[in-house]
Amino acid sequence: MVWGLSVLAFGLSAVRAQEPIGPADPAEPVAVPELVEPVAPEQVDLIRDGVFSAPGYAGTTLVRTQRKVGEWQVDIGDVDLHVGEYRPAGYQGNVIDLNGTRSGSIYQPVSVQNGFLYTVKFLAAGKWAAGDIRPRLLTVRLGKQKSVISISKPTDWSPANPGWRWYTADLLAEGTQSALRFSSETSRTQDGPMIAAVSLYAPQGPPGPLSGVRVPLPPDLEKYIASRERAIALGKALFWDMQVGSDGRTACATCHWHAGSDMRLKNSVHPGAPGSNFGPQNPQSASLFVAAVGKYRGVNSVLKPDDFPFHKVLQPLAPADRLGQRSKGNPVIRDTREVAGSQGVLSEDFIALLQGRVTDIGKPNLHPIFSSHGVNVRQVTARNTPTTINAVFLDRLFWDGRANRYFNGVNPFGDLDPDARVYSAAADGSMNRVTVRIDNAALASQATGPAISPVEMSWDGRRFSELARKLLPLRPLALQQVSSDDSVLGCFCDASGHGLCGKKTSYSQLIREAFRPEWWSGKRLTPEGFTHMEANFSLYWGLAIMMYESTLVSDRAPYDRWAMGDKSALSPLAKEGLKIFMNEGRCITCHSGPEFAGATVSRLRQEQSGEAGVERMLMSTGPAFYDSGFYNIGVRPTLEDIGIGASHPLFGPLSYTRQEQNGRNPEPKVDVPRDHRVSVNGAFKTPSLRNVALTGPYMHNGGMKSLREVVEFYVRGGDFPDVNRQDLHPDIRPIEGMYGNEFKVDALVEFLEHLTDERVECQKAPFDHPELVIPNGHAEFCRDAALDQLLVIPANGRSGGARLWTFEQTLERGMQWRPVSDRGHDAGYDGEPVNDIPPAEMIPDYPVNKPAEVTPKPPQDAAVSLPVYWQD
Repeated sequence: MVWGLSVLAFGLSAVRAQEPIGPADPAEPVAVPELVEPVAPEQVDLIRDGVFSAPGYAGTTLVRTQRKVGEWQVDIGDVDLHVGEYRPAGYQGNVIDLNGTRSGSIYQPVSVQNGFLYTVKFLAAGKWAAGDIRPRLLTVRLGKQKSVISISKPTDWSPANPGWRWYTADLLAEGTQSALRFSSETSRTQDGPMIAAVSLYAPQGPPGPLSGVRVPLPPDLEKYIASRERAIALGKALFWDMQVGSDGRTACATCHWHAGSDMRLKNSVHPGAPGSNFGPQNPQSASLFVAAVGKYRGVNSVLKPDDFPFHKVLQPLAPADRLGQRSKGNPVIRDTREVAGSQGVLSEDFIALLQGRVTDIGKPNLHPIFSSHGVNVRQVTARNTPTTINAVFLDRLFWDGRANRYFNGVNPFGDLDPDARVYSAAADGSMNRVTVRIDNAALASQATGPAISPVEMSWDGRRFSELARKLLPLRPLALQQVSSDDSVLGCFCDASGHGLCGKKTSYSQLIREAFRPEWWSGKRLTPEGFTHMEANFSLYWGLAIMMYESTLVSDRAPYDRWAMGDKSALSPLAKEGLKIFMNEGRCITCHSGPEFAGATVSRLRQEQSGEAGVERMLMSTGPAFYDSGFYNIGVRPTLEDIGIGASHPLFGPLSYTRQEQNGRNPEPKVDVPRDHRVSVNGAFKTPSLRNVALTGPYMHNGGMKSLREVVEFYVRGGDFPDVNRQDLHPDIRPIEGMYGNEFKVDALVEFLEHLTDERVECQKAPFDHPELVIPNGHAEFCRDAALDQLLVIPANGRSGGARLWTFEQTLERGMQWRPVSDRGHDAGYDGEPVNDIPPAEMIPDYPVNKPAEVTPKPPQDAAVSLPVYWQD
């Protein structure tokens, strides 16, 4: 290790020294504190002599109780001062062994500001010169707050290489005068934990405005995109076009229509406990899924306010009864494994498609869960739908991070899929299969999942090349109204108001204008009989939707104005909530930066950041490696859904940590030895809190209806801390200062509401959109079919439309959009073909038959087929 370089850091959390107190007496009024501007102290090192200066000393010196080492006081036992011994490489200070002849303790008085979170940073290692191989235990305290760490002996330990590592501990100051103390908890040995280079930092100021964060796009974008403007238009059309779905009425936007998320109430419940995105991955998870199906409320049910939260305790602002402990009088009064997800398509096998028809030809498969009266109903995803707004800032997408930062042009799995290829054209029109690896493109990776998911948008077995063959002859958005004032598509709007007009705005023409010719100009057919444009459709799809979604940046919330100097932009109560967010609530630990999110590109990959995609943290059961920004917070028992801990059946682990441990090198900054513990099971992406007031229901299972329920969850320390103890994030513990304190809850909720950009709430540009007709459950069952109950979301131009409701308001009032009758698809819709693809000499590289108008499902590509479940 070289002193001064970025090294592996442990994120330690405080463990309260005192016993938890009970909830406040409801009859006793809660004192309302003075509302103050939440300005943090200056970011300076508060420690004097963090290197244990000792002029005139050499070698090892025993320092006993009541003696000093520089500015440090020994108050218990004794310690060894090492001068020039056990020193970290490049470090010029001295080292303290907290066990001299016995375990000892040193401290230094510090002045702090009450209620703020302070960060202790130090180097630590263990000494095992006498042969005792027990772990060395160390406690760091700030006043009554403490963190305990365990240091195991490295296999290559020696006095010259004792295994120094950086540690950090975030501790909440209580009062204004305190002391920073280091104590050995290792007895009966003269070798203890060693410390060096101690610093104590006042808390950083609140995050800056989002406008200060660069929108991260691929560095080699121009290698693929010829016109960003046309690519954005193409992406917006594809994202909102209902013709994409095999049923002719399901768009990407069908699940992302409300502030980038979904809040339909009818037929939106999944039985839960899916095990993972790829199904149960062990027998215990499989048993949980069977049990969940057995208790499922049934299809086509309507969510009601009283259904939430899915895990309910008697007193929401107090710790719930824990397993194996005596009851504290706060029992669980309701619990369900169910998930509030998004309804997709019926379960059907893809058979063929007919040119000009928006509904694919399929064969119904009676679904064992999503069916009623002998007919299928729309399937529901096994996770809640995350928002697309500000998703461009995240390193990986989907709740389990399977949408890779590298786009391979074909599917979500990036460089995990070694066989993913697209076609590149040569000057003579011939085509070669090539590998692409486009960085900063998780949005593109994510977009390729749902379009061919047999749960979300597609009959089972449809491929992107067949989706292309269906869409390319159709007029974009032909089934939907488009505002002439649409911020992107208005200039292409048809005179009728439906769809985009003319040959200049066909999908094929937009592709030709948006992408460089080598990605669409080939004159040959593939072995399966597809044109170059059809074969590469997944490439255009992913990159175009990425370009459109990269414009969905909500950087004009009241908080942004406050962060830029307008101190009136936050209400007094919201300012108090910000103080809680930054300190007592510890929200900032996971929801960090101007993005208010975890695992962001700016945090993980920018030059000014020392962060890595893999970190090490002291969990409740000892140190473990984990994926930065993905945490198990005890929403549901780990085995119900292991999140990023899952492994793809062919491509292996989704987790960076497990990939690194298995010999892949996704994060070269960190080495994860095979014998070290990892903590990734049950961990999910830390989403952005921007516009969070509009993106309910909350959590990966959609089990909370309001921000108040979310805050209550954190105050009581999660819902399953004991069950999930092995993988639980250490900051998930009760927030004692908020027990029964409605004022503090109100303040934190109000602050979160000030993260809403009015343009999102009012559907103003760039958040305007075409008309959308969405299924909201089924109205009736007849003629061997379940007829959809449809709602119309009106088209909005750049000036916006109706103000969006919160999920809680929608539960109380019902859906705010007007219903329309379902005319069914008996006759099918004969879309208006554009037929603008110019005649070209199609010379196959191999003998193939020219595709017929009705195209039977061709044999599978040599590349790996995608999995069945696409759940978020």
